[in-house]
Amino acid sequence: MKNKKQSRIKIVLPVLFTFGASLVFFQADAQADSTQTTTSADQQVALTANVNTTSQNTNYQNLNQSTNNQQNTAQASTQMAVAGANDGVSLNEQAVQQANSKPVIDTNPGFSTNQYNVTATPVSSSNGVNGAASLNTSGLSSWDINFLNSIHEGALNGWRQYGVLPSVTAAQAILESGWGQSGLATQGHNLFGIKGSYNGHSITMPTREVYGGRSVYINDAFRAYANNNESVQDHGRFLAVNSRYHNLLWQTDYRTVTRLIQADGYATDPYYAVSLNAVIERYGLTAWDREVAEVNTGHIDNLSVIGSQINIRGWHASDSYNNKMHHFIILLDGNGHELYRTEVNGDYRQDVQNAYPNADIAGWGGFNINVPYSATFAGKSIQVVSRYTYNTDGNPNGGKDVYFNPVSLNANTGYLDNMTLDAKTGTINIAGWHAADASLNKGYHYIIIYDASKHVELGRYLVESTSRNDVAKVFNVYGANKSGFSLKLNFNPALAGDQIQVISRYSDSQNGEGNYVDYWFAPKTFNENRAYMDSFSVSGNQLHVAGWHAADQSIAKPYHFIIIYDATTHKEVKRQMVESLSRNDVQKVYPNIYNDAQSGFNLTTSLDPSLNGHEIQIISRYSDAKNGEGNRIDYWFNPVKVTIR
Repeated sequence: MKNKKQSRIKIVLPVLFTFGASLVFFQADAQADSTQTTTSADQQVALTANVNTTSQNTNYQNLNQSTNNQQNTAQASTQMAVAGANDGVSLNEQAVQQANSKPVIDTNPGFSTNQYNVTATPVSSSNGVNGAASLNTSGLSSWDINFLNSIHEGALNGWRQYGVLPSVTAAQAILESGWGQSGLATQGHNLFGIKGSYNGHSITMPTREVYGGRSVYINDAFRAYANNNESVQDHGRFLAVNSRYHNLLWQTDYRTVTRLIQADGYATDPYYAVSLNAVIERYGLTAWDREVAEVNTGHIDNLSVIGSQINIRGWHASDSYNNKMHHFIILLDGNGHELYRTEVNGDYRQDVQNAYPNADIAGWGGFNINVPYSATFAGKSIQVVSRYTYNTDGNPNGGKDVYFNPVSLNANTGYLDNMTLDAKTGTINIAGWHAADASLNKGYHYIIIYDASKHVELGRYLVESTSRNDVAKVFNVYGANKSGFSLKLNFNPALAGDQIQVISRYSDSQNGEGNYVDYWFAPKTFNENRAYMDSFSVSGNQLHVAGWHAADQSIAKPYHFIIIYDATTHKEVKRQMVESLSRNDVQKVYPNIYNDAQSGFNLTTSLDPSLNGHEIQIISRYSDAKNGEGNRIDYWFNPVKVTIR
């Protein structure tokens, strides 16, 4: 077919589009954090610093069910600060107090899940099937050609009687019988390995089965047929009488059928559908489909936002076409309302031409267009209609339509490259990216720090979106090329111990409310608590201990105690406040624990002779109280049996 170079007609119908939602943060009173942690001194495992997620799109936190008063209170207590590139920003003190006064609410906070998808699902068409006029037998042996002839009529009857597409039946027969050369095929004309008997006839063959997790070979009965056509027709009957395959009956697109037959569990090979498609396309098996139905089908290869354009790429092959017709692409919303239409010139597709060489239009039925992305489309479910018509305005007149399955332009994806505590600077370094189709016309990019354990927002910070060309190369999402963010957050006691969540938000409001789209990253808990006993010795009645103890939750706990504990009688013997000593060696190994550089201790103290033979356990404690009680974080070293002379 000739490529038509004709003028385009565009009709754009405006559609009002808004996003409305609000993030509400709960407030309550409860006791302050008082965490105690017991850890073995032998557990010297390197800190895993990064929080990584490729998940996206659905926010599982349902925080939108509060009253307007609650929302206003939350907004009033939320710090809106512009985050500098190098300076650390601080949490909102009022929000911190709210968090400290609340109990843990959620031990399993949700985060965005991976629903990123920019490719349309297969065509949904009821107006015919794929097809070509003749098989491609190039390179086939005489045996192979004779095999195809032996299953031809059975494959056509499988469609006429049961609705199983001939091209798929033929491809399955080729793959499963090795072109009719398997033992079952040569001895019993059984091309599909169906067990049992057919009209009272069967053949016994060895087969591998799994019993109780063990693989064994047994002899079993398989259906035996008089010829290959009988086997093919029985295969159609087999699919028709098994209800799990009913969704593929009378389907007219071979790619739809192969996808469904794999999804329905016909084969465990994850590439079964791909293999069937390859056989169908290599040998032109759609020619057999053509013998029983008309061609009118297509596929959307891509429907996504790339830069500031919606790219729509696919093809439409049809027998209902002549060279006086026009080819239109029409975009509908989820309610069937038209949003846009344009006439397209043929974008030649050799692959489509190979699959449907005798359709009235095939290769020149390709299309690849870009439509300006606007609020008309943002967040919508978009359905593509490909139409051949005599009318220059794109209205129906001759030809046929193909309605493709809808695709939602709501891609929302992100990745947290880094969320680590830098003990040298006392800041949490946060960096990542967030791209969302719905970020269109939402010019304010906020990073929200959220206590997911207690459902309290701790602060929000306006950040500058930075260039991320690496993201744009991989993800066809609006704004992907400028989706980066970074933030330095001053470490605060409210950040230690709870599950801290980063939320990236694009909003059309300067305070971060209004219409917005969020991405909730997986939470991170700053609860590192590590220690090591360098020396433990008893000389006479003098006990000497030295080592280090670094813990994120030691922040705002300035009093360092060494507690002597009798693990035999389960009683505290004594406690003594010690000076925390410099340990640069610890900081080099564990640079992401809050007090790593000042975590050392060294103590010599006397022991009562009555403790001779007892197991003595050393506890290192950081506390916010001078007596060692109050809020505290402990590390319990392994007990040691002592001898006192």
